[in-house]
Amino acid sequence: MATSCRDTNKVVLGMSGGTDSSVTAMLLKDKGFDVVGVSLWFWNPPKEQNVADQLPDFIIDAQNLAEKLSIEHHVIDARKEFKDVVIGQFLQEYLNGRTPSPCIHCNPQLKWRLLLDKADQLGANYIATGHYIQILEEEGTFYIHKGDDPAKDQSYFLWNLNQDILSRTLTPLGAYTKSRVREMAAQFGHKQVATKRESMGICFLDGMDYRDFLKNEISDLDTKVGKGRIVDAEGKELGWHEGYPYYTIGQKRGLELKEKTGLMVSRIDADNNTLVLEKREQLNKKAFKVSDYYLNNVADITQTEITTVVRGLGLNPEGYSKLTILNESELLVELEQPAWAIAPGQPVAFYIGNKLIGGGFAE
Repeated sequence: MATSCRDTNKVVLGMSGGTDSSVTAMLLKDKGFDVVGVSLWFWNPPKEQNVADQLPDFIIDAQNLAEKLSIEHHVIDARKEFKDVVIGQFLQEYLNGRTPSPCIHCNPQLKWRLLLDKADQLGANYIATGHYIQILEEEGTFYIHKGDDPAKDQSYFLWNLNQDILSRTLTPLGAYTKSRVREMAAQFGHKQVATKRESMGICFLDGMDYRDFLKNEISDLDTKVGKGRIVDAEGKELGWHEGYPYYTIGQKRGLELKEKTGLMVSRIDADNNTLVLEKREQLNKKAFKVSDYYLNNVADITQTEITTVVRGLGLNPEGYSKLTILNESELLVELEQPAWAIAPGQPVAFYIGNKLIGGGFAE
């Protein structure tokens, strides 16, 4: 839809029924926006899977809030597409011996795309989410910046959102802390929203161990994969494991070793159903490749103060990084200080200060 046909006062908001998207709705409405709520139905929580065609509780909560706020509300049933695209990729990555991050694929391929499609359908110029990030324009390029609450920063999972998405996205919570957002929910007269339990982790696991999820979704997984060998870096046999998809880089538990070694998983050989173990310090890497990278502006990699994040809010390498483009799909990352236990498939994000400049997948 041409820009001139869009209503610059209309915004399509992704609503989950939780505190963050609810307060976002209130803030946008308070600023005079014509807010249209959209709930994306990607999965049924495990406790609700026996009633497949009944709307899950989180969508009903969003509908109820939309009614209280007198805003239009829509539900997009994308369960099949989510299962095919996001869960399908999640399962395949583990079968390939990699460690996936499904949110990275869901954000551009489903979540933001569906919201933008709905915005175009309704003639809305903007979409909005309850993410704790800020989107700022710099010389014609839009960048995600970390939000004001360091404990809630979600930028790490958003490095592959393109300019079409960023230029039309509003994220008002980026200027607030989580505690302040809860206060605002109560001030707006929605105390129940302010006390809602926050969802954590991968949405479709809903607290389930990913290993159990793999068993549920891949029929006869244990038969297809089965036990495999554990060896050291020289190929010496150390014991047996339950099947390579159940392990990730840096893991020590669940290994059936002939004797205690103090070693941990350093490589997963999916083709031979074999785990390679090494000492903890040998899992430190100062250089590694990143595939399927995305950069907001390629010129950014010439900067000297780039930092690399390999695990969200967890332990990350100190110092700056040098990025070198190897080809159309690969970057070389060289670190001042080593990163520990980088797993193939996990997301890697690049920053200049609080500004997110891009990212890719570790190899």
